[in-house]
Amino acid sequence: MELDVRDSADLPASKIEEFYDSVLAPSFADSELIPRAEFLADLNDPSGDTVAAVALDDAGEILGGAVGQWFPQCRVMLTAYLAIRPGQRGGGIGGRILRAVLADWQRRVDPLLVVGEVEDPRHHTDIGFGDPARRLKFYASAGAKIIPIPYFQPAIQADGDRVPHLFLMTFAVSDECRRGDRSIDASPVRAFLEANLAGNEGSVDRDDPATAALFAAAAGATLELVDPAVVRGDR
Repeated sequence: MELDVRDSADLPASKIEEFYDSVLAPSFADSELIPRAEFLADLNDPSGDTVAAVALDDAGEILGGAVGQWFPQCRVMLTAYLAIRPGQRGGGIGGRILRAVLADWQRRVDPLLVVGEVEDPRHHTDIGFGDPARRLKFYASAGAKIIPIPYFQPAIQADGDRVPHLFLMTFAVSDECRRGDRSIDASPVRAFLEANLAGNEGSVDRDDPATAALFAAAAGATLELVDPAVVRGDR
């Protein structure tokens, strides 16, 4: 199957709306998904840091896509969403989209890190939005590693809740950030955590127990990445 991964800026607004409605909305719980109007506004903001890529087949039908959020102050790109249209999963489309967007983002902004939020399958189960165990296996097969911190997704809506028990995973690590075979510089991770919390929740409450634990785990000079196979019990 031919796969055309296009920048959202090269697609009509109707296609972006369809991408949200047919791919993102069925793939994420409300607590994890940015509201539709906000998502469209972010993409249309020429000074914004949200980017999206949509994968089309040779007939122009949407198969999936990815959304990235760039944090220029720490040179970290967050893979906010990577999803395949229901009924199209399991055919290798996700891997092709991930490779395409990683190459584009690395060329476009030269990030120190590309990271993503992935459910810990020991705490999350398939409740209609995809199997967390299979998702972790997919990212492991793509070479992703776990940053060993007690990560949670900040509340992305004013009246929303945090999403606990997530892995923050590296999808790409620059040579500038790498420290040996398994370790990375912790400073851009800390800067990302602070920017992500402040951007979503308005401030960083370091007296909050979950926040304090997060920054305590990232307090050293380096962080040693963890193979997802260890978490899955493969070794």
